[in-house]
This record gives sequence, structure tokens and C-alpha cells, in this order.
Amino acid sequence: MRATPMHRVPSAAACALTAALFAPGFAEPAGDAGLDPPSETTAADVHQAVAHFELELEMLRWVTGSAKPAAAPWAVSEAEPRHLLWQAQVMFRKASELAQEVAGPRSLPLPPGSWRRAQPRPAPLGRDIRLADVLRVVADARARIRAVIALQNIRMLEGARPVRDAAKTASDVLVRIVQANRQLNLLLHREVPPRDAYNRVMAAVNRAGDLLGGGYPPAPALAAGQSPDDVYRRLVNCMGLLQEAAAAQGTQTLGLNLQRELARQDVSDADVYHLATTLLADLEHLAQVSRREATRPPRGEYPTPDFVFPAHIHQIAGVLETQLRTLATAAGGDAAAETAP
Repeated sequence: MRATPMHRVPSAAACALTAALFAPGFAEPAGDAGLDPPSETTAADVHQAVAHFELELEMLRWVTGSAKPAAAPWAVSEAEPRHLLWQAQVMFRKASELAQEVAGPRSLPLPPGSWRRAQPRPAPLGRDIRLADVLRVVADARARIRAVIALQNIRMLEGARPVRDAAKTASDVLVRIVQANRQLNLLLHREVPPRDAYNRVMAAVNRAGDLLGGGYPPAPALAAGQSPDDVYRRLVNCMGLLQEAAAAQGTQTLGLNLQRELARQDVSDADVYHLATTLLADLEHLAQVSRREATRPPRGEYPTPDFVFPAHIHQIAGVLETQLRTLATAAGGDAAAETAP
């Protein structure tokens, strides 16, 4: 059975009636808390905000009959605010796309003070990314999902609300944001286009080239017949090489369970995009701490296919793999030289 796009959901009145009669105890949204986050934002605060966001996504999923994500959550550790912000920015873009699709020519009913631009709030300049920055982007995304609920006249029934759990960590938040992104893909009834995943990997290639002082190796031969599973495994290998390079320089990257990810099957282009996003976040951070400026274009002569297949993403990920292997080898040699008597 073909999935129904959001702009073909039942009428607003039907949605409201259905939700009111049969909704399984969803919580009424609690005001606009989060639009102006506290100065001392903690991981528990962000986790609670994402839990509210997921609750409202579940309401939309239930009303529209969309599927739930089948992919197992990531197993991560050592997540930093930068990892959360990059994935939260993805979440904002997806929520904004969904809201605009539902609104059509109508104006979005966003509360006063909401972020009204099409692109998410950028990373701050001149200082480290903080959890408060993440919370603002989560609140912006949530405002758009609540606008969808308002436009469809869906009444959120009173029920248990997500509580603040002081034991939650940034890693817990990252896992929930990635799962929310997967749910948004299903609500939009379309996956991330392969070109988006290709562009994100290419951005990682460019940043790795900066770290190598302009190192852009030739692309490996195009191997036809590659699947998203093959691309994902190559990017997992890239993550392992980046962990080695960063550790040799005393820098922490995301502690993704690589063995678990290598065993993952039925990978989608969205999974490739999410992993490439995290790779890019860590590469950006490593470039900042290494004080590596961006090299001047052109940054490498690589193919720009008119129509992207997984084989093209696999090919450009091969460039990234070569770069990171060189980076890991160089970093390991530097570390050994520093410890030599």
C-alpha cells in the first residue's frame, strides 16, 4: 500500500475528532518553555525537550498512520554538544520541511520569539558550542511540529509528560535526536536523497583535506552495484580512522560502537547522511583545535554526477577513507616522536 503524503492527511476536523476520541493519552504541550533556555542548560534539560518533541511526533505518526522507525538506535558514548547541534540542525530542517508541506500557502502559527528563518540557527562564532545552543534549535524544531498540530486541529490529550531525568547524558540526547530524525523521514514519506548524503560526504572530504594541508587523493575507481549498506560500512571505517587520529592528538570524538554499526543491515541513505553528519562535526572540531584554515578552491577534482547512486557515495567515501588513514598514520607518528626519549 502506498504511503499517504502529509498534505493528503484527513481533514482537520476528522483529525481533531480522531485524536480526541482515540488518542492513547498524549500530553498537552507545556507552554513555550525552551524558546529561551536557561543559562546553565544541562543534558537533562535538552533530553526532556527532545522527549517532548518525540511525544508530539508520535501524535502525528499515530493520527496519520505513518510507520515507526525500524532501525535500532545508535550505541554511543562521549557525545559533545557539537554532535548534538549538528543533528539538531538536521532535525530542524526536516521539521521545517514537514511544516511547510502541511501549511502550503498558509502562514505557520509560530509563537512570538520563534526562529522564523528557513535554515536553523548556526553554530556560534568565537566560542565553543554549548548545550543551550542545542536546546534553542530543538525548541525551534518543536515549534514547527506544534504548528503542524495546530494547523491540523489535532488536540493533544492530557497524559503523562516527559519528566526531567538528571541522570541523562549528552549521549542519551544524541541517540534520541537521531531517532527523531528517522521518524521525521517517515512522516515526510520520503528518505534523504542520495545527493544530500553525497554532498555531506564531500563536505567531510573537503574538511579532511584542510587538515592535511590540501591533501586530496584521487578518487578510487567507481564500483557499480554498491548499496547503502556498503557506503555505511565504509563510513564506519572512516569513523574508526578519525578516532585514531583524534586520540593521537589528544582530542575526543564521538564514541560510536563501531562493531555494532558494521553489523547493521538494511541501511538507508538517511543513515548514511546521519553518520556523515557526525563525521563532519568531528572533522570541523579537529580543524578548529588544530587551527587549520580552509584551503582555497578548487579542493580536489572529483566527479559531480548528474544522478547520484550509492556507488558514487561509496567512491567519494573512499577518498575520505584514504585521507583519514593518512591523517591517522601521521598523527600516530607525531605522537610517537613526542614520547621518544
